[in-house]
Amino acid sequence: MKYLIAAFILFLTGSLAFAQKSEYTIGARGERLVVKYKGKAHALRLGDKIDAAKITDTEILFANRKDGFIYLLLDVSGQSKEKSDDRQCGAGIESNLIWIKLDAAWKIVDARSERYESCWSGITSDDGYRINGDTLKIEFDNFRERIAVKLFYNDGEPEKGLQKQSAALKNNQ
Repeated sequence: MKYLIAAFILFLTGSLAFAQKSEYTIGARGERLVVKYKGKAHALRLGDKIDAAKITDTEILFANRKDGFIYLLLDVSGQSKEKSDDRQCGAGIESNLIWIKLDAAWKIVDARSERYESCWSGITSDDGYRINGDTLKIEFDNFRERIAVKLFYNDGEPEKGLQKQSAALKNNQ
């Protein structure tokens, strides 16, 4: 019986997290991201956190409210160049995970970005990120800086943002 109760509690908390995230939508207008919450649009100027020349994909991975702040974890991807061509990175992709802390008026208090795919900078993840419940994990290699990076995010503690560990790439990579 206690396993049934525990399973129900896990289902309920997962359902609440999904319901909260589903109240949000996101889109891009130029370098601005527009997040709608309960139908009201909020423009977020994050051009300095986005490496894509032209944003093509946006997704809200986590949305949380805690201690009077709004926390968002976004996946933003796009073309390496404004217009595709047959030259270097002409068909390349740039992808960022962006953690944002907003006040109650939707003003950015803090924002941090980690590039996890890049044609220009030689950054690649074999499998992309993995989400399990309220945690995100991703591993990627930065060949320009010769480091292997592990990023973690826990939506239960959104104030901690993206947690990063890095180590030197091994010689065979």
